[in-house]
Amino acid sequence: MGDQFPLEEITASILHRIISVQNWGDASFINMPMAYPSGAFVTVRLSWVEGGLRVSDTGFAYREADSFGAGRSFRKTAQSVAEDLGVSVGKRSIFVDVQRHEIERAVLDVSAASFTVAERIVARASSDASVEVIEALRVKLNHLFHDRVSYGEKVVGASATEWDVSAVASLNGRKAVFQAVSNYPVAIYKASTAFHDLAALDNPPALVSVVANKQEMGHNLSLLAQAGRVIEVGQSDDVFLRSVA
Repeated sequence: MGDQFPLEEITASILHRIISVQNWGDASFINMPMAYPSGAFVTVRLSWVEGGLRVSDTGFAYREADSFGAGRSFRKTAQSVAEDLGVSVGKRSIFVDVQRHEIERAVLDVSAASFTVAERIVARASSDASVEVIEALRVKLNHLFHDRVSYGEKVVGASATEWDVSAVASLNGRKAVFQAVSNYPVAIYKASTAFHDLAALDNPPALVSVVANKQEMGHNLSLLAQAGRVIEVGQSDDVFLRSVA
């Protein structure tokens, strides 16, 4: 096939896009091909220390957690992860000191630890925030739908994927899926992906994201609105009923 390029050229091109290095002063920063919940790339810093090299995340995992209001959870979570991967935990960073021949493994271990810590903390914070919305949503749906609502359901999308949803209600033969969504990337992308899949069904249900406050969602509101309606958990009964119509 005359239009094919050598695989070596293609892989080299990909490598430069997914892994990059910046050298500043006496340190080098490596952007790894994995992303924190915010979408920022996991980054590790290489610098010389007495007796060898230090590989550190320079506090990126801590800052990621802190940006979601969960900085206090960093040290406890980091220590648990660090034990499994053989790295150390500072006040706000994850690091390890190694000899030059151990540097490749150290880069992988520190980046994996930093990613795992941030992901666990943000996922937990997201879950905690969702619980508050879910509890308020239950009260509202029980009041409106009585025995025509069920919770903790699994709904199958067009891709044959089973999605966990907060509630499924029915009104006048019309089914509606309600999903409580906190203002965290993990929860937002999960709800958006599920609703796009459900919307692709031949006979899709009404899809309703329920949030605590629309204004606080910022640009994330538009992501949810692409695949269904978005309402606040404290809105009127009429708003909820119209969302099913």
